[in-house]
Amino acid sequence: MKKILAIALALCLVLGLTAASAEFKTVEAGKFIYSTSPDFPPFESTDDAGTVIGIEPDILAIICENLGLTPEPYAIDFDSALVAPSNGKADAVVSGVTVKEERKAMMDFTIPYVTIVQGVVFKSGAGITMDNIAEKNIGVQSGTTGQLEAVDRYGEDHVVAYDKYSIAFQALQNGQVDCIMVDDMVGKAYVKQIPGLEMISTGFDPEEFAFGFGKGNEELLNAFNEQLQKLIDDGTIEGIILKWNE
Repeated sequence: MKKILAIALALCLVLGLTAASAEFKTVEAGKFIYSTSPDFPPFESTDDAGTVIGIEPDILAIICENLGLTPEPYAIDFDSALVAPSNGKADAVVSGVTVKEERKAMMDFTIPYVTIVQGVVFKSGAGITMDNIAEKNIGVQSGTTGQLEAVDRYGEDHVVAYDKYSIAFQALQNGQVDCIMVDDMVGKAYVKQIPGLEMISTGFDPEEFAFGFGKGNEELLNAFNEQLQKLIDDGTIEGIILKWNE
């Protein structure tokens, strides 16, 4: 009898998970496919095995488990990641995306889960300040708010865009640019990884990060918002951010 009850209970759990995932409209049944540019530590990067790791994958792992979905990264460049949900190639873009009015035209954002500000990374001793940065060549990642801020404030002639931050930081080390404009948490991660770099804050307006969903999927969006709010309220997200910034 105990065996029969155990089997019945297991079947109920499996059917419950199936039902939970089946109620959501996703690109692939049972999966949550997210577009991402995984060269953005501590939010996204890859380990030696090529697995996408970081703050946002950790958050997704908890939410997807609670919703009966399996998270699956779709790793591409940032510009392509931004449009993947509207093109039907991903359920959401999860790649350190700043909430901006112009982006709301092509995606629906979750509630924000963290706030950052732009920073400037440069070689130690370069003497770069916010007073003289306008005279420098500034590296950015294409499609980011760092690029928008740099172009708006200093002009396109002073800005060099790269598909990936890893390439931008290589250019900095090679002397092809004088500095990199980047989200402060990401800048700190690169400063930790690469000896001889330092960072200053721009003092620009703070930016909020959220996940961007394809239009018309309110049920999945609302479910994510509910889960995100719980993780914010109970301190889980704060703990994940602290873990990746140790």
